[in-house]
Amino acid sequence: MGCYVIAVGGTGNKILESIVYAASVDAFYALDERGKRRPIKRLNLLSVDVDAACGNTTRAKRAGEYYESVRETFTDSPLEHRGFHTALRVDKWSMNLSKRAASVNQMVKNHQQDQLLARTLFSKTEASLEYSEGFRGHPDLGVLFFADMLDSLEQRRMLGQMDELNDFIDLMQSEMDRGETVKLILCGSIFGGTGASGIPALSQYFRQRFASDAALFEMASMLMLPYYKVPASSNNEEFEIVVKSSTFLDKARTALQYYGMEGMIKDSQDDPDGIFDAIYLLGLPPESFVSTRIYSTGSQSQENDAHMIEWLATRCIAQFFRTGFRGRDAHHIDCYYYQWHTSAFCWQSFDADQDLFRVGYGSLLKAATVFFAECYPVLRRQITKANSDNHVNYIAPYFHRMKRFTASQRATLEKQLDSLYQFFSFYANWALQVIRTLPPTMRKKRGSENEAEAALANYRQLIQRYVLMQERVDTIKLSDAEQQEYDGWRTEYERMLEKQTEMIQRIGGRVWLEVLKTAQLSAREQLSKQDIDIAQLKEQLVLWRGPQRNLIDAQSLRLEGERLCAMRRARADMEKRLHKIGEDIEKAIRQDVINRFPAQLTGDQEELPQNELFNAALLDQLQMLVSEYAQTPDKRDHKRIESASIELQKNLKHLLVHRVADKVDMPRVISGLGGVNVDAKTPDQALAGFLTALLQAVMEEETL
Repeated sequence: MGCYVIAVGGTGNKILESIVYAASVDAFYALDERGKRRPIKRLNLLSVDVDAACGNTTRAKRAGEYYESVRETFTDSPLEHRGFHTALRVDKWSMNLSKRAASVNQMVKNHQQDQLLARTLFSKTEASLEYSEGFRGHPDLGVLFFADMLDSLEQRRMLGQMDELNDFIDLMQSEMDRGETVKLILCGSIFGGTGASGIPALSQYFRQRFASDAALFEMASMLMLPYYKVPASSNNEEFEIVVKSSTFLDKARTALQYYGMEGMIKDSQDDPDGIFDAIYLLGLPPESFVSTRIYSTGSQSQENDAHMIEWLATRCIAQFFRTGFRGRDAHHIDCYYYQWHTSAFCWQSFDADQDLFRVGYGSLLKAATVFFAECYPVLRRQITKANSDNHVNYIAPYFHRMKRFTASQRATLEKQLDSLYQFFSFYANWALQVIRTLPPTMRKKRGSENEAEAALANYRQLIQRYVLMQERVDTIKLSDAEQQEYDGWRTEYERMLEKQTEMIQRIGGRVWLEVLKTAQLSAREQLSKQDIDIAQLKEQLVLWRGPQRNLIDAQSLRLEGERLCAMRRARADMEKRLHKIGEDIEKAIRQDVINRFPAQLTGDQEELPQNELFNAALLDQLQMLVSEYAQTPDKRDHKRIESASIELQKNLKHLLVHRVADKVDMPRVISGLGGVNVDAKTPDQALAGFLTALLQAVMEEETL
């Protein structure tokens, strides 16, 4: 069986990086006839992103390369090892962008009629955007681009202009020619630009391309719904395309309607028109969105933090690979969503895989911690010193033959050690980012987050009071009782304004602007839902007054009419609240609240949040250690390195959050490392022996 993944756009490539770490813990597996897990032997991964310099795309590819370098050290080793059994082939579709039109304007410059059409469909800013910068949340640009690319794919093949996508297709075809099943899943977001446009275009192309092999070709999509917010942009939208969180939900809704209306899911294995055998949907409700810490619309600076949703996406992808969709398994053809059974994000959130994930991902992080806190500096010293015979007890079993290595072998060993260092560094940073971006709704809130939540609640009450006051102000003449009530509201309103000012000073202008944006997003959603409810009731009233008049009595009809009037009045209030929030946002920007009000509660905002996966304080120490080793030797703070190393060594058994502390502490790990004897004759065997022992030593005894 051939397993293939196409990662489309920035979000798709963030999932691609998560796939690398899932492969390292054997999370991609099939079940044998006895129900035992057997790791998938190989995954073929293709990155598709017009933004060639995208930081997330580059990071995913580098992580895959370091993984493969580490995995290949086991090839020549006779030792049974944990993890690293799935080979990864990671390619990137280059697209030959340098030889193609760089924008819509360039694409139509020689065709007058096409120019007219382009001016009709696209704004000047959109038409001039260069494809190499990505589509910046505009799938209409991507649809045109991918249609052109895929239409010319076979022509380029005939001209001998093969590229990575051609190779990918040929590899799949060769497996089907041998009678093997090929499983392909495309992953990316449907609320951006590249993923929203690329996934439908590529999937339709593949379904047509392999139409004659439908019995052997199974295809799915991993569609990411909105799950984060981006900071507000200060750029002028008239001259530059701006990505706005406020458009994410509408884009996702439109995309899902398209998937539904176009019948993208097959009705059965014999459906000639359906595209996907399975669609997996993942997203979060707006109240769980977290603002990205570092956000960029493209190029090298687009290296956004990893997120728990991308981690969950790898589990959905693994599920697709071990599920059949033909013959007696054809009933699996369906749309899937992730069922959430826990109030917080924890190991139990992975359901049947919770032990596999806790032991696999947890042990890998423990191994990385031991590596940085103890082994790396010693190994580096031993390997780089040409005549070093002074091996410490846990180094000697694997590297005692190193003095016989040639200069070339030493260079190879040093390169392999660097790959292991880089892989552990990438993995540790990924785990840190996942914890950093956990939604406050799925973990313990920081003090500053509780303050922001209180500020939002106070602001919503204030807006509600403002709307009530405006209604009284608009009244021509107030009675004495109404005037007295208005004066009471006014007093309370002023008190709430004072409280709001105090809160802004504590949480800071940046967080306050986020509070306003959150209130705006919620108000828009409420207004949108109210419009839908009003439209549905109006439609029903037309039926009750016409062809369905016999289904309702006059009294009930009158009451439903009054309910419609009440809903319209409520909608008018919602519109006023939304308008006021918009005014407050503009006012906050004009007054430069971000710089005027630095946060007083800054301490815990910089710390990793408490969670039910990894110990936040120890992750902070690991982050410090990794960042110090990333410096050149002359710039490292050796006191900080020593302090962080000691803290991690003392508390290793508390790194994973579990109902009981781990039994395996630092002394047991070091003892386990030193209790092995490996007759390593090559650099590969030496490092493979060390890593095998390290992964074994950090495992909990009951899981062996």
